[in-house]
Amino acid sequence: MKFRLSWLLLVVLTSACAPAVGYGEILETPSGHPAATVPLTTPPRPVPRDVPTETHTGKGSGEFTTSWPADQLGFFTFDCPKCSGNVLIDTDGGEDGLVNAIGPYKGTTWLNTYPDRPTRKVTIRATAAWTATIADHRSLTTAESGKPAKGKGDAVLKLPAGVTRVQFAAQTPGNIALWVISPDKRDLLVNQIGDLQEERDVRGPALLRVDGYEASWTLTPS
Repeated sequence: MKFRLSWLLLVVLTSACAPAVGYGEILETPSGHPAATVPLTTPPRPVPRDVPTETHTGKGSGEFTTSWPADQLGFFTFDCPKCSGNVLIDTDGGEDGLVNAIGPYKGTTWLNTYPDRPTRKVTIRATAAWTATIADHRSLTTAESGKPAKGKGDAVLKLPAGVTRVQFAAQTPGNIALWVISPDKRDLLVNQIGDLQEERDVRGPALLRVDGYEASWTLTPS
């Protein structure tokens, strides 16, 4: 399977807003059984470029079409502070099931990591007014070596070159997962229910995605 990863040439050079907070996606992979590492053999992709942020608003369930460039990673943030019941978000791209939450939600995940399945349509099931944004690499925070990065809920962070390991701790009554995309692999590093404190070998530059429905977490690269 092919993945778009050339963003790694520039993605560690910039950082912007703090990690998004809130509730988010619940993974279905069985606890204690991380997904297999997938070697990446895709030819180099276009380097990240500055793309204007897309903003979409609505109320309740619906869908919208995105014009986000197919050759660029996008970072999708959904904010529905007054939602109740289930919050479900899906796309027609490679990333199925962006969000599966209950109640108020704010969180960030990624889009367009599968070059042959770019996102064009986003489908939302919600019960209140919401705002959805898609932003480029400048919107991400860098988790710097030796400095704890703290957050709540779903988030995507940059991991700079030179990092070889991460410590990850979380407090949650629900599921918590940690994904990585790097030049040579895409991997599920952690996936379990409840509090945890783990260490994993991860080489930067890379992107890390935290899926933590109700989690408060700390990630420390070294």
